[in-house]
Amino acid sequence: MKTRELTYERLKEKIHYDPETGKFTRTWPDHNRKVGRLDKDGYLAIAIDRVKHRAGRLAWLYMTGEHPDESMHVDHINRIRDDNRWKNLRLLTPEDNRAHRVVTRKPPASGVTGVYWDGRKNKWVVQIFRNRKVHYGGYHSTIDAAAVAADELRTTLDQQAAA
Repeated sequence: MKTRELTYERLKEKIHYDPETGKFTRTWPDHNRKVGRLDKDGYLAIAIDRVKHRAGRLAWLYMTGEHPDESMHVDHINRIRDDNRWKNLRLLTPEDNRAHRVVTRKPPASGVTGVYWDGRKNKWVVQIFRNRKVHYGGYHSTIDAAAVAADELRTTLDQQAAA
């Protein structure tokens, strides 16, 4: 059975999804047993009828009754790849999903999208990824100033894209 052949009805026969916790369990015979394993990229993969499916896409099918369009990505808003709570999932185009991705993983993490610590300069740097390019928003002494600059840069880039 291929991915698109998995029906909503068959999915509900095989597994139960809790949208509050994002956990998947078997429906029968051991109905409380969790299912799935993390794949090489850190996403939860679940085999149904010997075909592996990413849990985010299964959650989308379970909640909406329809497969997400193949051209769309199921994005984890908080960037935690195995957090499949319904409120943490959204559909994005591949380009928007790349823009949401962290450009670099330099510690310490700021917690602000597009803001990173530059240890050489001891300042916060703003970097926004759009249209396959990194756009720089400068260096800032405080995280708050960098967050404001990141928001302004995103707004400018969005306005340029809309024009």
